Amino acid sequence: MIILFGHFFSLRIQAQEKWGLQKCIDFAQENNLEIQNSKVNNDVKHVELRIAKNERLLEVKGFTNLFSKFGQGQDVFGNTRRNDNLNSEVGIDANVTIYNHGKMTNQIKKSTLLVSVSEEEIAMFKRNIAIKAIEYYLAIQLSKEIARSIDSAVFYANLQYEKAVKTTEAGTTALTVQYEAQASLARERQKLKQAKLDVDRAKLAMVQLMQLDDYSSFDIIEEKDGASAVQLTYTLPEAIEQAASNHPELKKLSLLRSAAEVEHDIIKSDLYPVVRGSALLGSLYFNSLVVAGDKGFFPQMRDNFSQQVAISLSIPIFSKGRVKNAIAKNNLYLQQNDIQTKQQYLAIKQDIEKFYFDYWGYRDQHEAAQDMLESARVALTFTSKSYDAGKSSIYDLNSSRSNMLKAESEMLQAKYNCLFVSKMIKFFIEETL
Repeated sequence: MIILFGHFFSLRIQAQEKWGLQKCIDFAQENNLEIQNSKVNNDVKHVELRIAKNERLLEVKGFTNLFSKFGQGQDVFGNTRRNDNLNSEVGIDANVTIYNHGKMTNQIKKSTLLVSVSEEEIAMFKRNIAIKAIEYYLAIQLSKEIARSIDSAVFYANLQYEKAVKTTEAGTTALTVQYEAQASLARERQKLKQAKLDVDRAKLAMVQLMQLDDYSSFDIIEEKDGASAVQLTYTLPEAIEQAASNHPELKKLSLLRSAAEVEHDIIKSDLYPVVRGSALLGSLYFNSLVVAGDKGFFPQMRDNFSQQVAISLSIPIFSKGRVKNAIAKNNLYLQQNDIQTKQQYLAIKQDIEKFYFDYWGYRDQHEAAQDMLESARVALTFTSKSYDAGKSSIYDLNSSRSNMLKAESEMLQAKYNCLFVSKMIKFFIEETL
């Protein structure tokens, strides 16, 4: 019984759990499949780096073989005889590259850079997840505030309807007043249903981003920041440069350029000689199947044991233009990288410029919407008093209330637009929330 109660209580606590923005971001990043795939790719790059480093080591192989020949042959005197025999070899072979014009060192440099590239790809995916999470989180807050505003309107419309019913029954107002109040209540209830649907739709987007199972029990911790909570501490040029220096896509392109420059040296190393060293120790066995008297296997293996040390030099003379074409291709890749870097910088610059423009625009819009909302509230108060005094119609009252709700909705929209843009500016510049 106690266990069941404890389980039920834990389920209630879990269902009532509210998520903060940072927690939503962390959870979404942890469960995102693209990020998981990028982490696996990063592990692959680490393995490739280890392979490149191990190329400097000595390679040792053991070998053995057994083969036999059957048939007959003719010697220099024209005599024909059988030439059946059995052969076997066994040994250990070792070789190492002594000199290849720094090719192995450059391969290690390139692999190290590609590891960093894969890390920036992970950072890019995480960044995109964070931006979506901020957008969805604020969308939930906005839709919930609008729903609360409409819920208040439903409560107010219901009071007006109940009042209209009483006054109509008392004969002090016409039946049309009651029907108009009833229609107004129905309209507000329909708006409330739509507002609740918008809340669930916003929650669904966040839940899908986080890959949770159910959005109905999902809820967030609502932040109380105002539209001007984040102050712009950077000038526009400073913000652009700071955002560019932090952007993982630009870091990735810079690393790829460095890797391509190292690749240029790797390609050119094929124009230089390669020196390799090798060592061999082993023995062999021969048995003529047609002549008696051969020594046994072990005596032959002992007597035929030998060692060999060698240094080989490979000098490239003609490679069918392979090196020249590879260098030309790599140079084109460098040009492409420069263009992509300029494109990405321009995109960041335009994003920051738009954020700054939108920030001041939404901030002014929010201040104007607040003034308009205050005026609409005052107008509704006077219209309500005038209606109670019988000097205004219910149509005037509904129109005034509709204007107030519209002003409140516009104020909330401007508020959260300003909040989103300000958070984007802070995130792009400082990489924090």
